[in-house]
Amino acid sequence: MLILTDLDDTLFQTARKCPPQAKGLETMSYLADGKESGFATRRQQCLLGWLEQGKVVPVTARSREVLGRVNINQSPAICSNGGCIIAADGDVDAAWHAHLNDQSRQGVAPAEVYGHIRHVISGDEFRHWLVQEGDLDLYLVIKSNIDEGEILKDVEPTLNEMLPEGWRVHRNDNNLAFLPPWLNKRDAAHYLIEAARTDNEDLLVIGIGDSHSDVGFMDLCDYAMTPTNSQLWVKMKLENIWC
Repeated sequence: MLILTDLDDTLFQTARKCPPQAKGLETMSYLADGKESGFATRRQQCLLGWLEQGKVVPVTARSREVLGRVNINQSPAICSNGGCIIAADGDVDAAWHAHLNDQSRQGVAPAEVYGHIRHVISGDEFRHWLVQEGDLDLYLVIKSNIDEGEILKDVEPTLNEMLPEGWRVHRNDNNLAFLPPWLNKRDAAHYLIEAARTDNEDLLVIGIGDSHSDVGFMDLCDYAMTPTNSQLWVKMKLENIWC
């Protein structure tokens, strides 16, 4: 059984997002300075134990470096929204990296887009950066320094109008990301699933995620799971007559 799973807000979350007075939290991730940043509730810990029955593959927006600060299996893994695949031996999948390098030359470079929009987000209200893996520029991230992401709703329309054709936007809480057409979790997951099924065409694949950006790779799996407090589940139950 192969389990492709998102990490943040799926298997763990920040302390702010944990239930009030939650007990027995397990530290799952750390900041660059070593401070604890992500925690799994007891129920999430039960889920993590159950997932050990299969091969867990993280599928995350975290870069390879940031994934390294998570207490979870590191290989294989899909990092940076599909911008990097870590093979089972722990090395970067060179063929996938070369493929994305070729794709990136066919459109506007992420660094060029970043330079174009930086003046809009130059104030102290924001922090922002260009996500990279090796020599490859991948996508842009913007976060708020003054609230939990409410200000991102205001600036998003202006930035959307400045994006090249085909670029996609993902916003979830205090995270606003702009991705080029050739970058997504779905294509990376497809590549990995196809390789895994070379030796076992009946391999069971389960996908787990919490946000709109996870739907692409979850759709490739035989079964899909999502937390019932997630962005994805809220969308699914909207106007559902059984809720």
